[in-house]
Amino acid sequence: MLYKHFADIFAEKKGSSMFAVNDKVVHSGYGICRVRSIGIFGFLGHQNMCYVLTPLFDDGYGTTYYVPVEQNECLREPLSREQILAMIDEMPKIPPKNMDLYGSRTQDLNDIRTAYQALMDSGSVTDRIILLKTIYTKSQKLSAQRKRISEFESHARDFCERMLYGEIAGVMDIPVNHVEQFITRRIEGKN
Repeated sequence: MLYKHFADIFAEKKGSSMFAVNDKVVHSGYGICRVRSIGIFGFLGHQNMCYVLTPLFDDGYGTTYYVPVEQNECLREPLSREQILAMIDEMPKIPPKNMDLYGSRTQDLNDIRTAYQALMDSGSVTDRIILLKTIYTKSQKLSAQRKRISEFESHARDFCERMLYGEIAGVMDIPVNHVEQFITRRIEGKN
């Protein structure tokens, strides 16, 4: 499968090196951030050396994240410009996840939630692309029936778009709201 090769090419380094102040980093749950400082902070009576991260794109709340240096497996370096362009070129070849559904609404929703949550939690760029394609494909099918995706699926889509589009915007130095158009132009230019 082509996307397996893609996953090998872009295997993310997790927790493998010390980051420096002003480095861009990608947190598996928060997205692309900048290391604002590194210092000792006390939480619940414990002193830890922490990275102080701020989202690269202002969330309007002045958010700050504290990530212990010793537990930095949730951090990785952003993809390079070349990796971003190669990733976009490979997107059309990455298939959506095929979900085996059984007709039991409760069981099917539980299976979907479990599968989607695993893709979101992995922190993998490839898994987030798979999830976005899966939800987009389902949304198109449901739209033809005048139905919508579930609230959970909408949340999962928004999370993955925020993570993926934020990283692309941060690396390619473009506004987040231009990323979808950037991806479309790149893919259409390759076909």
